Amino acid sequence: MSDFQSPLTATAVRRICLDNGLDISDSQWQLLEKWAALLLELNQKINLISRKETEFLWEKQILPCLALLIFRKFSTDTEVCDFGTGGGLPGIILAIVRPDLRLTLLDSRHKKIEVVQQMIDSLKLSNSQTVLGRGEELGKQSLWHQRFPFLTARSVAPMIDLVRWTADLRKEESVLHIFKGGEIKEEVFAVSKEVPGVRVKKSLMVLKGYPKLAENQKYIISFDFSPS
Repeated sequence: MSDFQSPLTATAVRRICLDNGLDISDSQWQLLEKWAALLLELNQKINLISRKETEFLWEKQILPCLALLIFRKFSTDTEVCDFGTGGGLPGIILAIVRPDLRLTLLDSRHKKIEVVQQMIDSLKLSNSQTVLGRGEELGKQSLWHQRFPFLTARSVAPMIDLVRWTADLRKEESVLHIFKGGEIKEEVFAVSKEVPGVRVKKSLMVLKGYPKLAENQKYIISFDFSPS
């Protein structure tokens, strides 16, 4: 099926969230809109999202990130690592909508971390921090070793690579949520083969009132590494 044909407005995305059980307060929504405008402004200087898709920001970038909070539960007052945060997706969105979470936005690209820190400062997000570095190297340092019970990542690499790169950052009991489009069977099998006993939860993003994410095979794949 062809990709999205017309852009959703911020108001439409908020309605979709509400229809699917995610109620976002007025103040949080105002912050989301402020962040979206800031992202588009900064995107003209550094490539944070594809410039061909900026008009689709709310449906192609923001809505899938919000869907994570529809399909998955996060313990209150816990730490989350947004691995390869890029332009702050989904880390900044999680920080806004779930102020009880403590977000570490990690990326190996200096320019992107600088921009994300600028966003955090502008939005006054006291529950967020940025870290510059490669996860597989940071995970060997005592400060970050086995620190995070929850991690998120967009599938910019094969899932098996994301699992390997985050291995030392994850607590023994931890869950890695990956955003993935398209065919997933072989990638999930590769992870299950390398990590015997890992529990996998696959959720097609089926949203009431908005079928296009599901039609375009957008998934949240969660790997639960907690011992049985």
